[in-house]
Amino acid sequence: MDYEKIKSLKKLIIIRHAKSDWSKHVSDLDRPISIRGINDAETISDIFNSKNLKPEIIYTSIAKRTIETSEIFIDRCGFLKDLECLKSEKLYDFRGNNVKSFIKNLPNNLSTVLIFTHNNSCNFLVNDFSDKFNLHVPTCGMLIFEFSVSLWAEIEKSKNFSFFFPKEYR
Repeated sequence: MDYEKIKSLKKLIIIRHAKSDWSKHVSDLDRPISIRGINDAETISDIFNSKNLKPEIIYTSIAKRTIETSEIFIDRCGFLKDLECLKSEKLYDFRGNNVKSFIKNLPNNLSTVLIFTHNNSCNFLVNDFSDKFNLHVPTCGMLIFEFSVSLWAEIEKSKNFSFFFPKEYR
């Protein structure tokens, strides 16, 4: 049996980092998340938990704010603690092309992937992978895309797209 053919659904979960703390005078890479960011990450991690999402791996941008956001999710979603969380410079992307390339080159044996990244990458992916246009993804927004393909390189438009934003739950 061909393992890749069995896994004919790819699920991509993208989370934009939580709200940054701009009061710290640090480089962009070293900017932490704010108190509101922590609260929003806790809220969206609860939504994540309620959706019974089961990623097989976690990827995060190398920026401190994305790492801190991912750590909140890992701490609050017990099953995530068993997953590998890999940092990638390619996810420190403010246009989206590098993130899209990263996704299309994911290992095909993975069917569900969780990625923490940045603003314009999220908006770019919504425009590229869904039928929603001009949807602004706020900090700590969660996007869930499902694709009916066997290979990550084949993903185009999502057959099922949903999103969850913190403001809806405050």
